[in-house]
Amino acid sequence: MSVVVATTRPEALTGFMDGLTKESGLDIGVAPTGAVALEWVAAKAPALVVIDEGLPDHKPLELVREIMMVSAMTLTAVITAMSEEEFHEEAEGYGVLMPLPMDPAAPDGVELAKRLSGI
Repeated sequence: MSVVVATTRPEALTGFMDGLTKESGLDIGVAPTGAVALEWVAAKAPALVVIDEGLPDHKPLELVREIMMVSAMTLTAVITAMSEEEFHEEAEGYGVLMPLPMDPAAPDGVELAKRLSGI
C-alpha cells in the first residue's frame, strides 16, 4: 500500500479514494485509527497518509506530528472543517501537502494525486 487513509468513515470517502487511486495509480489502505496508521507508517513507509477528523484516538495535526517523527519522508493531507486561513495557521511548519474538505469527492482525490506527483 502506498497511501493510507486514516478514517472511521471509509464509505463516505469512496469517491475521493477512487479519484486518488485512478489519478495516482497507488494502492490505498484504510486505517480505522491513528494508532493503526502509525503502525503502517513504521512498517511500510507509505508515500502519503490522508488523515480524517474524528479518529477515536488522535486529532489530525497531532497525528501529523507523530507521523513526521516515525517517517519524515511520508507526506500528509488532512480532511478538516477548518477554514484555509485557520488551517494554514495551525499546520504551518508541518509540511502538510494540502487540506481537504470534510466531504472530499473524486476531484479532490485527483487534485491531491496531482500535487503528490509534482513532488
